[in-house]
Amino acid sequence: MKFVRTVMSENFFRRFRDIFAPHLSAVGADTRVLERADIEIPGEQYVALWEAVGTVNPTIGLDLGMQTQASDFGALGHALHCAPSVEKALLGLHRFITVFAQEAIINFECDAKTAYIEYQIVAPTILYRRQDSEFTIASIYHQLNLLTGITIKPLRIDFEHDKPANTSGHKQVFQCPIYFNQPTNRIYLSLDTLQLPVAHANERLYEALEPYLERQRQERAVSDDILPQVTSMIASSMSSGTLSLIEISDQMGLSRRTLQRRLKDLGIEFSSLIEDVRRELALAYMQGSDYSVTEISLLVGYSESSSFTRAFRRWTGQSPQQYRGAHHTPH
Repeated sequence: MKFVRTVMSENFFRRFRDIFAPHLSAVGADTRVLERADIEIPGEQYVALWEAVGTVNPTIGLDLGMQTQASDFGALGHALHCAPSVEKALLGLHRFITVFAQEAIINFECDAKTAYIEYQIVAPTILYRRQDSEFTIASIYHQLNLLTGITIKPLRIDFEHDKPANTSGHKQVFQCPIYFNQPTNRIYLSLDTLQLPVAHANERLYEALEPYLERQRQERAVSDDILPQVTSMIASSMSSGTLSLIEISDQMGLSRRTLQRRLKDLGIEFSSLIEDVRRELALAYMQGSDYSVTEISLLVGYSESSSFTRAFRRWTGQSPQQYRGAHHTPH
């Protein structure tokens, strides 16, 4: 089971083709992303491509995020830049992000004192995603600066990944407290920021683009969100003993029969889904971590490494050591 959620190539990969071209084949990405704006990149490939480039330049996500233009995000980018206010732009980003990227969610919330924009990938088997997170947070921040024509001062930045060895680039970009190992990726802003005028606001053009974006959103909306929910529950319980169908259905507030039927409507058997999640996690750990084979076998629910090795050969045709030798990208 591979998540089929996709990211649109738009103008971004054409602008930075020299950076991404050397890494496309390694992640199996379509070379047409360098030429066309309408190519859909599977979410896992998209994130893997960022991580591959990150092995050459650890701050590539931040660097390119601060170089983004409205056209890099297609119609969504153009709509945001003609929104009548920052708040309207952020509400549009929350609602229409799926037009650009189905593999992630962006939430926009406010409390009594602050507003925050939250970004997170929905696929639980994508374990290593620092570059994508840093690119997205830096892009949002940079676009806010372009929208308003001023340098906005965030109150705080959160990242879900581990703290890098060198954070000087982060401090230089954001000029605010930065926290790592957080539950999600967030930009915190003062409420005053939401009322800032947009430099090139064009409400009539925004209203003209909005119906188009809504049609695109409906076309690209993921029809049933039950699969990522179930997958996330399986993945989070894998190392301590996989949850049963009954346990998952109870947690979701569904009957066992209802959950079984909804999975069947998607062409998925629960037992096959467990195997798929176990395989995807194992491959991700083997590619991106320095865990030993014994440690990975335990993380994906095998009490004996010999059983894990047999399963791994069945999945890939290679031993874990052979696979790691060919695919390992340290983080």
